[in-house]
Amino acid sequence: MRKSKIPTIGTTKGLTEKDLALWHAVTQRDAVLPGRMYLVAETNRSKPSQLTKVTGHEKERLIARNGEVGVVGAPQIKGGAGLDRRTAQKLKRGQIPIEARLDLHGMTQAEAQIALNEAVGRARALGKRCLLVITGKGTTRNQVGVLKKMVPRWLKDPVNQERVLAIQNARPQHGGAGAVYVLLRKQR
Repeated sequence: MRKSKIPTIGTTKGLTEKDLALWHAVTQRDAVLPGRMYLVAETNRSKPSQLTKVTGHEKERLIARNGEVGVVGAPQIKGGAGLDRRTAQKLKRGQIPIEARLDLHGMTQAEAQIALNEAVGRARALGKRCLLVITGKGTTRNQVGVLKKMVPRWLKDPVNQERVLAIQNARPQHGGAGAVYVLLRKQR
């Protein structure tokens, strides 16, 4: 969360009127980059509003979500034959050791697809089991990033379909919504 640009009570200690005027002049020219959103700390500490009872259609919509929070269109476990429940749970919890990493930041779609195909092939050839692919979250607020959306599709392509057993969103300590675990099939 990005803090407010407006100095609040307690933070102006030691600042002169000239300093505050300069700060105000500088922050007036600042602009948020297109497609980015920053949260500003709330300074008004009023009473919380009264809770309203949820009924009817709204209740059904909330129940349908089943309490899950995530990025729309983000990959969940997509397992093929051979993925047992215990392995799926370990993958979801980030408990399978990551043996290789691929960072796609700054790549075009074409470059990223080639790099992904090569990394998956190389990792499998070396007998690696779990690959962390860092896609980034994207730059727009309400849309999934292009690479975030395309990586699961590329992993389902015929080139990778035989090599990939499952994919899953990464845990926060491994990149969260900006990364995915790729579980590779064992070589036979």
